[in-house]
Amino acid sequence: MQLNKLSLTLAASLLLTTPLHANDGAGANAATGSAIGGVSTSVVLAAVAGVAVLAAVNSGSSGAAAVTSANQDASSAATTAATASDRASTAATQASNATAAVASLVTGDAASTAQLATANTAITAATASAAAAATAASNLTIASNATLSGVVNSANVQICAAVSSCTKAELANLSYQAAITAKTAAEDALYVNTLLTSLRAALVAKGKTIPTAFDNALAAAQTAAAAAQTAANSTITSYTATLTKLGITGTTISASTGTTGATSGTTGSTRS
Repeated sequence: MQLNKLSLTLAASLLLTTPLHANDGAGANAATGSAIGGVSTSVVLAAVAGVAVLAAVNSGSSGAAAVTSANQDASSAATTAATASDRASTAATQASNATAAVASLVTGDAASTAQLATANTAITAATASAAAAATAASNLTIASNATLSGVVNSANVQICAAVSSCTKAELANLSYQAAITAKTAAEDALYVNTLLTSLRAALVAKGKTIPTAFDNALAAAQTAAAAAQTAANSTITSYTATLTKLGITGTTISASTGTTGATSGTTGSTRS
């Protein structure tokens, strides 16, 4: 049976309305939250355990070939999304080291103190978005892994409605979540560096000597954020390829743009 093209809105609707565990409503709700981008340690652990398989709904040899090809694109997306989340997490850690290095320099200066607080708030948000991207990447890894023998994991978390398979729409939705969260994590990391660069300039203008530890940490954060952006854009490319192979019309995700320490995404604070 040929599946009609489904929008990702429908895909999301399927995940939100279909019970994921027949005997455990609470587990179903938790799994649904994970599938649409919520942070779930159990899913991350499940991905590490590597005990799941995609058996997308389709019929006919040509349909099976298309799904297998889509699985490969989805697997690539999962890999680069995981890289993006890892690099974004590293960037956040280095950014935190940078703010710690100049914390004493802002004492008694209301403006600099406020800038530092804004940067720390952004670092907290970047850390959270990196974790969300890691979860989305893990979910997609589970869904696209066609070498194992069943959607079973130690935490009993199901990311698709069926016990042992994901539909094309569900695979498309999980690919979308991996791509959009990877992009968010990268741009949050870039935005933190924008704030840190601005803070550094303000401190220099006030005659402060910038510690070497700050500059080293900022440089490391910039390198990691740039790598996260590159990986996120690769994830977006693979997501688009997955939609094409599946024959599904999904939400377009624009590539991340901007440079570390200058702008993030389109404006430095708003993600497109």
